[in-house]
Amino acid sequence: MANKTDPQKIRSIIDGKSAEIEAIDNDMIMETVGVSMSLDKLRESIERIETHLDDREFEKASQVGYRELAHNFVYVQRTLAGLQTAVHRKEAFISSIAQEAIAAYEDVAPYVENKMQSVVRKSAVQVENEKTEQLFP
Repeated sequence: MANKTDPQKIRSIIDGKSAEIEAIDNDMIMETVGVSMSLDKLRESIERIETHLDDREFEKASQVGYRELAHNFVYVQRTLAGLQTAVHRKEAFISSIAQEAIAAYEDVAPYVENKMQSVVRKSAVQVENEKTEQLFP
């Protein structure tokens, strides 16, 4: 029993849920920003430790490690948990559309992701920005 996927039905369902897709997409973007910010803080802590070690300030390096680095590591973990929650929400949403369309998750996912900005690779965004800068210097 092979079910044939109906792309028109999938598109129709997705078009009716554009507000929900936008909300999920915004969550994904915001959680990604949070992870990036936390990683920046973690890098800053590591750089401070390296500076103290280079200056042979071992006690200061240790203090930064135990306080700041540990704090920022937990910050990274928490932001990653938020991102994971957003990903689960997206996957559940795609699953619900697949169920409604009587289609496989894999058949529905590309249609949903095509409507989302959060799935665009960073390198593709950079190329697009460069093209825009060439057009509007």
